[in-house]
Amino acid sequence: EKLENILIKRLEIKMNLLKTFTDFIKQQNLFHPKDKLLLAVSGGVDPVVLTHLCHASGYDISLAHMNFGLRGEESDRDENFVRGLANQLSVPIFVQRAETLAYAAENKISIQETARILRYAWFRELMHRDHSLTYLCTAHHADDNVETVLMNLFRGTGISGLRGIKAKQDNIVRPLLFACRQKIEQYALWQQLAFVEDSSNREEKYTRNFFRLQVIPLI
Repeated sequence: EKLENILIKRLEIKMNLLKTFTDFIKQQNLFHPKDKLLLAVSGGVDPVVLTHLCHASGYDISLAHMNFGLRGEESDRDENFVRGLANQLSVPIFVQRAETLAYAAENKISIQETARILRYAWFRELMHRDHSLTYLCTAHHADDNVETVLMNLFRGTGISGLRGIKAKQDNIVRPLLFACRQKIEQYALWQQLAFVEDSSNREEKYTRNFFRLQVIPLI
């Protein structure tokens, strides 16, 4: 009876998030069933849940993973994990290795900004190369939105900055923007989804991590 209750609970959590996910996509007009989606997947819990939700909803997906080479064996572990996820779901995968440190030093910009520039440039290249890829999906969620608004507020941006992350911006869509991190983690736990942890997410030298770990818990 206990096992049966657990299975029922798992099914309820899955169906609840899945329905909210598909409803959000329709409400925001993010994309349509016939669209081909490129998913940005690091291997963390958020993109893994996004991948499983898209797959369970029947969308045509491909995964894209960039290995920034910043964490040695851990970076390679992440790449291998995402390759395994693509294999498990029988979906195409694109992998790119980047010279992140060299690019940052040459252009005198931060590691985080470098990573953002490199990955989005590569995503655009992939979509330019394969015109059947109609939308890029990222796993930004409600907590990311709060962090972004607070960071923009502290930087002194205007009204536009306080609007936070858009659910749809050109061909970039964020289907998880309705969900908080807790719901996403709960879904991964109950569905027993494997994912990898990025150790750099605990380093407060990065602005977003500082807001996530130090500022938001005080609000």
